[in-house]
Amino acid sequence: MAVTELALLHLKNNNDLDAPENENVKTALRIAIQKQAAFAGYPVYLFTQIEDPSYIYLLGGWDSVEVHVRKWIPSEENQQLLASVQEGLEVAWLQHIDIHPAFQSNRNGRGGDVTPPSAPVIAIGRYFVEGSKRGVFQDAFSANRHHLEAFTAPTSISAGWGLGPGMEEDTVGSRKEEFVLFSGWDAVEDHSKFAELEGFEDFATIKQFLDGADIKHAVRYAAS
Repeated sequence: MAVTELALLHLKNNNDLDAPENENVKTALRIAIQKQAAFAGYPVYLFTQIEDPSYIYLLGGWDSVEVHVRKWIPSEENQQLLASVQEGLEVAWLQHIDIHPAFQSNRNGRGGDVTPPSAPVIAIGRYFVEGSKRGVFQDAFSANRHHLEAFTAPTSISAGWGLGPGMEEDTVGSRKEEFVLFSGWDAVEDHSKFAELEGFEDFATIKQFLDGADIKHAVRYAAS
C-alpha cells in the first residue's frame, strides 16, 4: 500500500535554513531529497514551519512502509546522506500516513488525496486519539469534514491515520493513535477565521474524542 511520509527535521542551531551557517545543510538536503525521490519514485518536498522556522517538514511518498524502512533507510546511499547533515540537523519525528501520495501529479489545488504543495500555506494537524475512540473520532470527522472542505475550496484537504507505533501508553495502557490532517490556506489568518463560522461548531465535535493535538503551519521551501 502506497503511503505518505511526513517527517519533522530540526536545525540544531535554531536558525532558519537560509541562514549562512546552514549553507552546507541546505546543499546536503537538496541532494538528499533528489536522491530519495529517485529511489522512491515520488517527489519529495520541504516545508518551513511558520511558528518556528528552525523546524522543517519533509513530505514524500513510498510504495509501502517496508520499502522505506527496510530498503531505503538502511541503504548505504541514505546512510551517507544522513551523515552529511547530522552535525546541523536532527530528525524530531517521522510518521507514515495511510494517504496515497497522489500529490505528485496534483498541483492545481483540486482533487487528489493530499493537499497540493503549491498551496500558499499548509496546516499540518496531528490529532492524538485513544485507540478505543478511533472509530467514534473517525465517524465525527467524516460527518463534518465538509464544513472544512467548503471553507478551503477549491484547495482540497486530506487526512489519514499514522501507521507507525502509537504514542506512549497512558496510565491504563490504552494505545494512542495519530490522525494527520492537511489543509491548504492562503494565509494563517484564514485558518483562524474558520473558527468563526457556524459550521465550525459541528466540526469541533471531534475535540471530545481527542487526547491532545498539535497544529502547525508551513510554507513550501522554494529550493525543494
